[in-house]
Amino acid sequence: MAVQVKGEVLDNRRVGAYQVLSLTAPGISELTRPGHFVTLGIGGEETSMLLRRAFAIHQVQSRGVYGGTLEIVFAAHGKGTEWLSRLHRHDSVDIVGPLGRPFALPKEPVSCVLVAGGYGSAPMFMLADQLRARGCRVDVVLGAATESKLFGVLDAKRIAASL
Repeated sequence: MAVQVKGEVLDNRRVGAYQVLSLTAPGISELTRPGHFVTLGIGGEETSMLLRRAFAIHQVQSRGVYGGTLEIVFAAHGKGTEWLSRLHRHDSVDIVGPLGRPFALPKEPVSCVLVAGGYGSAPMFMLADQLRARGCRVDVVLGAATESKLFGVLDAKRIAASL
């Protein structure tokens, strides 16, 4: 079941060619599973950008100082993502999620190969963590048009049996 909340920006940082946006998302983070996504209202209350934008969820924390939090990864290419890239701590963002169908997880420990490219690798890290918690071997293949567009190489080295 999806919920709609007013999230607050905790951090908005550049990571290589991408932005990582951390938001408070109480009620969403507790329901999120690997493979879910959220939609964000873009441009604030008085915007002409009416359509929400969808983003894969990179990581969630269901507890902590700020309650539930989530992170998304994106490239600032158009008006909507440029607006997101300029958000500052404590700015408000309208969030709906979790949406979509999460990844199916194996019932028994198996070897898994996760293949992703660019910021499309962002949701694979939460999946890899859950697979490892189930006793699965996780190997990762990351690709991108250029080396600067690879996302999460250091994290992939940490969680994967091979990269």
